[in-house]
Amino acid sequence: MADSYVQGSFAFTCTHEEMALIEEAFQASYDLEAGDTPTEPTPEFLAAFPPVSPDKLWSGFFAIFPDPDFPNFGVDFEGGNSQEQPQISTVIFYSTTDFQPDPLAALIQRCCQTTLHDAPIGFEWACSCSKPRIGEFGGGACAIFADRIVFDNTAQMLERALSSVPNDALPPGQGHWDEFPEHPLADWQAEVANGDTRLGYHAWAAVRAA
Repeated sequence: MADSYVQGSFAFTCTHEEMALIEEAFQASYDLEAGDTPTEPTPEFLAAFPPVSPDKLWSGFFAIFPDPDFPNFGVDFEGGNSQEQPQISTVIFYSTTDFQPDPLAALIQRCCQTTLHDAPIGFEWACSCSKPRIGEFGGGACAIFADRIVFDNTAQMLERALSSVPNDALPPGQGHWDEFPEHPLADWQAEVANGDTRLGYHAWAAVRAA
């Protein structure tokens, strides 16, 4: 028998108001784990997590988890005022066993819109195993923007490298901001949003043209 782990540790800064939303989300998660009913969400929280069921105020929050019945981020959470910049807050997430990239990315995007409009936030994670099982080791990274979330992992990077279609490869004569008329940028953005691709735009266009 072997144990598999997803591990990660990262920190970022945000506004005090954004920190308050993150704290509210974690408190709701803690309450549900303990079998308690969370207190009624604040108006600011409902604006960040609009209910998907009108009669269930927390349903928009539950929707960011792979299994809404288990709203757990899989990390320990620490936060407080930044020592260098007291006007902003520092957030730290870490775990050595069950780090959950997807809901963490969604949480940051929903709660930190002001910060994300200034600059994106990113984090990495590692996958490991207590025994040297083939295929059980790897990792990934996530870049969070105000309007999108981009995931990548080592398996996809290796696949692209082996197929000679690197994620940032550009066709001859193309710049990083150029768009192919036959492969609209909007189509790529829709596939990214739906989770149908994690390739960069030019790699996605190259695959479609192949």
